[in-house]
Amino acid sequence: MRSLYLFLLSAFCSAQKIPRLKFTLKDAPVLSFENGEKSTVLFHDAGSEQLYVGGRGALRILTYKESEVNQTQVPLWADEKAEKNCRNKPGAVQAECDNYIRVIQRLNSSSIIVCGTNAGSPKCWFLSNDTTLQQDKRGQALAISGESLAPASPSQPAAAIAVEGSLYAALSRDRSTIQRSYGPRKLLRTEDKWVAKAEFVTAALVPGKESHLDEIYFFYNEVNETAGLDEEPVKARLGRVCKVDEGGKSLLVDFWTTFLQARLVCGSPTHPQRFNQLHDAVVLGEGRRGQGTLYGIFASAWGTTAVCAYSMDKVTHAFKTSRLKGYTNVLPAHRPGTCVPYSSPSAPSKAVLSIIKDHPEIETVIYPEGQRPLYVLQTNDTYTKVVADRVLDASNTSRTVLYLGTDKGKIHKVLETGGQTIIIAELSPFRRDAPISGMALDAFTGHLYVATEFEVTRLPLADCGQYRETCWKCVLAKDPYCGWDPDGKKCSAISRESNDTASNFLQSLDPEAEDVCEGAAEQVAQEALKKVRVDPTSYIYLPCPLRSHHAIYTWVKDGSVQYPCAMDGHSCTLRFGENAPMGQGLFKCTATEDGYLEEITAYKLTLNAACVPQLSVTVAAGALFLVVTILLL
Repeated sequence: MRSLYLFLLSAFCSAQKIPRLKFTLKDAPVLSFENGEKSTVLFHDAGSEQLYVGGRGALRILTYKESEVNQTQVPLWADEKAEKNCRNKPGAVQAECDNYIRVIQRLNSSSIIVCGTNAGSPKCWFLSNDTTLQQDKRGQALAISGESLAPASPSQPAAAIAVEGSLYAALSRDRSTIQRSYGPRKLLRTEDKWVAKAEFVTAALVPGKESHLDEIYFFYNEVNETAGLDEEPVKARLGRVCKVDEGGKSLLVDFWTTFLQARLVCGSPTHPQRFNQLHDAVVLGEGRRGQGTLYGIFASAWGTTAVCAYSMDKVTHAFKTSRLKGYTNVLPAHRPGTCVPYSSPSAPSKAVLSIIKDHPEIETVIYPEGQRPLYVLQTNDTYTKVVADRVLDASNTSRTVLYLGTDKGKIHKVLETGGQTIIIAELSPFRRDAPISGMALDAFTGHLYVATEFEVTRLPLADCGQYRETCWKCVLAKDPYCGWDPDGKKCSAISRESNDTASNFLQSLDPEAEDVCEGAAEQVAQEALKKVRVDPTSYIYLPCPLRSHHAIYTWVKDGSVQYPCAMDGHSCTLRFGENAPMGQGLFKCTATEDGYLEEITAYKLTLNAACVPQLSVTVAAGALFLVVTILLL
């Protein structure tokens, strides 16, 4: 009995790392790209109904109105000369001799910068009024060189972020650079030796407690091309600079004076299993400046992906207190990398700058909260993209929801609370399986934008109708956006604003929470009993559809005898055989989850020489048995 309990407990714990529910979203407003896009970049302003999609030779502006989407295309072709030069290069990849939009960022309220590869000679344009290209005095589209703003190839990893009118770009070329490459502030970059063979992933603004303490973080992988068999070929890193950095006065004049970097590990310092390659990252604020959580997707050498969470308080503390790698002397009181205005009396001295010039890496390794991943994905999928949201539940408690895109075009909706995770659902909105290449979340309008190279769509963050019209199915979903409305007797969206209207809503988000539905499970209408008559020599399967992949399913005959079932991904099927002899009786399939018991289906099996008309009977050629498929009444 103890071994059975341990088995069920192990199965339940493992189930928490797979999606609880799986939905195919047929009503999502999906827009398809006719020929596919090699590089799909998304940009969305919070509160707007527009989505900017960068592709090949054009910028698409999508406007969403309820379930409809309208598209406007802004053609941005590669220059004829640049395209010709690209095609004439020895060994040129002809498909890359086009203009792939790789950067879309808002500079200010009236201007958006758009940069493309331009057949190997990057170029940037400007949108005014959010839809039209700015023009020069001759009436032509205003353009500038994008050499330091965008990658030259659609396959080159890069990251960009606009902060207060300045564009910060990280480019993975022969010489990897992190730079402030456009805007009113002084243009700065990293020294060549600071960042070697980097593949940049993304960038984020981390606000400080005061404006002059704002930091810009870059996340990237450092490639070790000379790694041996026992060495890690890739190491994840994060680098940061201060927004107020204006370069040095006599040393590092055109370079960052605040750049520091650290190694980022998804795993434990004492456990050999680590996830070293960063796929994507997002920083989610806590609602006040100076705090937040970093969520990252990491992959192992075998392709398995994991999600790790890091306290930004601890990250910033490490940059403020850690020793510098390779520097053995005592650090000065004014530490290298401190954020201070250029004109401040405490601006770094030449001696301080000489330290950071030669020692830009901190010794402290950044490990995740709990020194372990939040979870390791236990399916054949791998994660490619992540965005996050902070939402108030029915009790006005702040909850974190992660949306993770997979390499097969699916989205996992994940509740993260207290270091524990539940994959609420797996959403399948697309017609074609392709890696999720872009995601944007709008907490103001309550929408998630998702793109692959073939399709783009918008999904509601609160899709409470998926959880059916019963209290316990709504509650078991553990979706903080949704709660059971006892007055309206339906699963409804909870207001994002703190108020009293949702106080009556029923939710149960924490592990081992009490039954809040007050016996509503007994009120669920059971499916009609299916009566089955078969020949004693027949071999039949009794299907039990999986309602939740986190539930424990059981077949019971006549209320007492348990029968095993075979899990096949969609059903917990009862197969009669030597260990489960077929006999007359009432067979019920039940599902148990978090203390709730649901009867999924029931069959009254009678042995007879004739089969009832409701059965579809197939005789297997050369076999001595019948396969009986039960048709639902």
